[in-house]
Amino acid sequence: MRIRFLVTALLLALALTLSSCAGILSVIEDRLPPPHEVKGGFSFNYYAPSARQVTLAGNFNNWGGTEGGGRYDPVIDPMSDPDGDGIWNIVMPLPPGRYQYKFVIDGGLRWEQDPNNPDVAYEGGFENSVVLVPPSISYDSERVTGTTISGESAALPEAAAPAPATETARESTADAIEVSFELDMPDAREVFVAGAFNGWDANTDPMVLGDDGLWRATLEIKPGTYEYKFVVDGTWIEDPLNPEFVEDPYGGKNSILTVE
Repeated sequence: MRIRFLVTALLLALALTLSSCAGILSVIEDRLPPPHEVKGGFSFNYYAPSARQVTLAGNFNNWGGTEGGGRYDPVIDPMSDPDGDGIWNIVMPLPPGRYQYKFVIDGGLRWEQDPNNPDVAYEGGFENSVVLVPPSISYDSERVTGTTISGESAALPEAAAPAPATETARESTADAIEVSFELDMPDAREVFVAGAFNGWDANTDPMVLGDDGLWRATLEIKPGTYEYKFVVDGTWIEDPLNPEFVEDPYGGKNSILTVE
């Protein structure tokens, strides 16, 4: 009888301990802020005390290299836990826009939404966390074919570096030619066209939805060859009607436009 009592007491104590630990973990998670602006960019935080590695993946970095059938690359936007307290962090110099993201744990073993961010959206049949970066940001943002590179040591991939708008197609319209873009996505809320001809700016050239469900835009672009993509509700995609493309550095594709 005494042994049974001791076993019961030990099990009860263990249950209380586990419950207390779970409560502590919950409190820590609840204290973490959702993505917010800090010096140098937007800060993302995730509590994973047992993780060996955590990275940030979203439509700003081609979902860690997996977009378009590519393989997950753990060196893209790794998070750090400098204090060893299980709180992983990364600061991303995201340009203004609406982005979907997840946290990737231990080389792709788990892809998790942000438990501290109630805003969600869907892409490819998956529910993801969403962050809105307003136009009022006070830091200098970086854009590379829809991919944000974070950290001072991050080198811009040669194939992805956007051509300066002042040197490509938009500084002068003297030799410019009208080019029409078209995209069949009637359920989208907003669509932009971005490429080397506008400095890869995701907010400069909006497309207009017609009664036929097609998004259209007509731009004046100087003769030359340019890479471009459509930005659909914050997601960067290649032109499905254009068979000409090049691989980008993260497993996706950039469509090719030749203006003659």
